[in-house]
Amino acid sequence: MKKGLNKGQTAVLILMLSIIVFQGIYLFRTSKETSSLQESSAANGEIQKSRKILREITQFNLGDFPFLPKRVNPEKKLIAFSFDDGPSRKNTEKILKALDKNNARATFFMLGQNAKYYPDLVKKVEESGNEVAGHSWNHPLLTKLGKKGVKKQMSRMNEAIASVTGSDVGLLRPPYGSINRTVKNTVKDPLILWSIDTLDWKTLNADKTADAILKQARDGDIILMHDIHAPTAEAVKKVLPKLEKKGFQVCTVSELLEARNITLHPGDVVVSANDCLLYTSDAA
Repeated sequence: MKKGLNKGQTAVLILMLSIIVFQGIYLFRTSKETSSLQESSAANGEIQKSRKILREITQFNLGDFPFLPKRVNPEKKLIAFSFDDGPSRKNTEKILKALDKNNARATFFMLGQNAKYYPDLVKKVEESGNEVAGHSWNHPLLTKLGKKGVKKQMSRMNEAIASVTGSDVGLLRPPYGSINRTVKNTVKDPLILWSIDTLDWKTLNADKTADAILKQARDGDIILMHDIHAPTAEAVKKVLPKLEKKGFQVCTVSELLEARNITLHPGDVVVSANDCLLYTSDAA
């Protein structure tokens, strides 16, 4: 633990540790299988907040704290759901409800302009235990912008999202999956692509979107969908129970990578947990 805490910080630390221990014991006692404890959305959101506050105060990583049960079971087949272009007033909440009902989580790659319009949805995504990530400010082709243009996109996006979450995004999905050396050198986050494209934006058909996932799903995959389309929300409802029957656990991109012991740096490109390209920046 970091030395030199003042009395106020020590008091906050003790209080937060007490809350976390209580949450952990409660979840432990109410779980039927202690090896695969499942957190409710509310508990998961509070635990994530507690971890963040304690990390800021003490620089102590509570990822392995014994009383914080991890939702993801690394022994299972894992698959990450991801949603682009939102948040959407009509569809994002429907997807969140479906995820919660099936004890699943996902990563939402948000446009800054939409996050600015719907800050309440950004908050709901974060507080429900799902992951808030970035998708630029307004969906341009970053490879055509140059360094200044890319920086402006990232700045405006992060400003909108951080006004709700309190921090910049940790992951970026470049629009259209388009990446070049300038993008890699300029963006301060790992770049997340996908291994399964559902083409939900093209088919606008819930059954076809669900089938695309079920027919191709493998351990470690990252699924691309868009929470701006109503059929996609319906597809999520249909496919989650079927994936569970197939032995998959649906999680966020960060949960997937952590479970597979993958550490990323700015500019690294991720297609799936089985396909990561480490990146070294050009010399200035």
